[in-house]
Amino acid sequence: MSALSDHSDTETEVVSRNLIGVVDIGSNGIRFSISSKAEHHARIMPCVFKDRIGISLFDVQYSAITSLKKEPIPEEVITEVCNAMKRFKLICEDFGVPETSVRMVATEATREAINSNEFIEAIYNSTGWDVEILARNEEGKTGVYGVVSSFNKISGLYMDLGGGSTQISWIKSLNGEIRQSSTPVSLPYGTGALTKRLNNEDKKTLFEEIREAYKNAIQQIDVPQDMIEEAKKKGGFDLFTCGGGLRGMGHLLLSQNIDYPIQTIISGSCCSYEEFSSLCDYLLLKGTVPYGKDRKIFKVSERRKIQLPAVGLLMSAAFQSLPPIKTIYFSEGGVREGTLYSILPREIRCQDPLIISTRPYAPLLASKYLQLLRTAIPAHNIPDIVYKRIAPALCNLAFVHSSYPKELQPTAALHIATTGIIAGCHGLSHRARALIGIALCNRWGGDIPEVEEKYMKSLEEVVLRDTNKQQRKRIILWTKYIGAIMFVICGVHPGGNIRDGFLNFKISEREKVEDVKEKVKSLSIDEKLNTDSQQNESSIDNTNKPNKYTTIEYEVIVETSKDDLKTSASVRSRIITLQKKIRKLYKGSSEKVRIAVQFRDDHS
Repeated sequence: MSALSDHSDTETEVVSRNLIGVVDIGSNGIRFSISSKAEHHARIMPCVFKDRIGISLFDVQYSAITSLKKEPIPEEVITEVCNAMKRFKLICEDFGVPETSVRMVATEATREAINSNEFIEAIYNSTGWDVEILARNEEGKTGVYGVVSSFNKISGLYMDLGGGSTQISWIKSLNGEIRQSSTPVSLPYGTGALTKRLNNEDKKTLFEEIREAYKNAIQQIDVPQDMIEEAKKKGGFDLFTCGGGLRGMGHLLLSQNIDYPIQTIISGSCCSYEEFSSLCDYLLLKGTVPYGKDRKIFKVSERRKIQLPAVGLLMSAAFQSLPPIKTIYFSEGGVREGTLYSILPREIRCQDPLIISTRPYAPLLASKYLQLLRTAIPAHNIPDIVYKRIAPALCNLAFVHSSYPKELQPTAALHIATTGIIAGCHGLSHRARALIGIALCNRWGGDIPEVEEKYMKSLEEVVLRDTNKQQRKRIILWTKYIGAIMFVICGVHPGGNIRDGFLNFKISEREKVEDVKEKVKSLSIDEKLNTDSQQNESSIDNTNKPNKYTTIEYEVIVETSKDDLKTSASVRSRIITLQKKIRKLYKGSSEKVRIAVQFRDDHS
């Protein structure tokens, strides 16, 4: 039952009864948050308050950056931390967070501090709150939950890089069920610790030590055989990462690509192994970040710049021992997010963040819009992400820009998940953000200025970044297609209500097989390139290229009344626009879609 099922309750009242405070006392900083665990949006863990103090409990235990001698946490630091905790307690009171709904967790730097007990006791005396010190294994498992919360589905290796240590494991999450190694490994190679050692020890010797440590670690975490086979088919494992050092690498990579359209959101971004390993090798060999230390890099502090060569050393050595990696994913999720996600029931964990984040904006009969949209889609042959995720989210958001000026609607729609109303949603990959923007822009007609055309192209490049390019192109094609279909549906039914019989779709398909040589003669340059691409990809394991060219042709019939008021000239204009867009969209594709119109004569 929805948390909003009692209509006497407002959204504010429901949220205020379901607030939880979390303090993550990490090695490189202390993070405070108040989040809602109300059932209707708990999956995306929305924050009503978030803060961070940049006290590195790891660094303050050493008198200098090059020092290896450990000292107690200084009294002045303990006082500063306690003051921050007291401030957060007042904020919790302001928000109405119950005392029993605040959880404080501490990790490596607190666990290993010489005066750990005194530090924890000082916090308790200041706030009355107990600090839970996570054991190594528990810290690793909580971090896994944080990363899992950042994606819809996840399967691969996991690495968390903190200030004092790093964790390695494997994770697989599907339908709310989370599997992870029962023997995760924690290694003493955090960014702070490794930076100190790099300043005091031989780089080559340290490299060999790390390589050997990861060789043993990968054996200890015992990756399941089904995941090994899955990785072989994909061309390598996905590596899901979290922790400040690895997020810093992610931001550094983004800064090198000025055309990348989602620069301010690191969570859900990814890069190829080649991109990541090249940067690691550069940092290892040069001992400094590209462009020099003076250039400002978004979200990479001066302190982090000093640490990144150590991250390069760590990852270059680790890659020598890890199984083949295909893609590296970056996550904002960590202990704080993991603490929240771990308390959610399976039925909430299995929810799609994209659907949950768009649901508050859905028209009353969003399900009927989706039902009608799907009658125009070849369900058995459309990419799952489009049919199961983008299409429902598109129907939820179909009218959210209705009050905007006409010329602004498609542009605002394009940015909805990057700087718009769902940009702050936790759990969306950059690919999902790009696709929902592309779909919604086309729902509003897709007429955008040249600069926004370039932005849309850059969003398409986000989708094309990894795996099979032809497969990704199909995803973009069908995403634009459903947006164009919704352009017509919403023109006929602009009020959030669908009346039966005013507009229907019928779809048929046929497969056309032709001799490649004969077919190529009649193709445009783009179509020839596309044909070559398909042949190459389909013949990876076959030395003989296929001698047949297969085209799947769909005919979508728009059935509407000849003289109905709802299908007046403006709607007919939309249908004509749809026909033109679809012809252009599928030019050069092995799939062809033809839009036909059938007018009913309701008086005959």
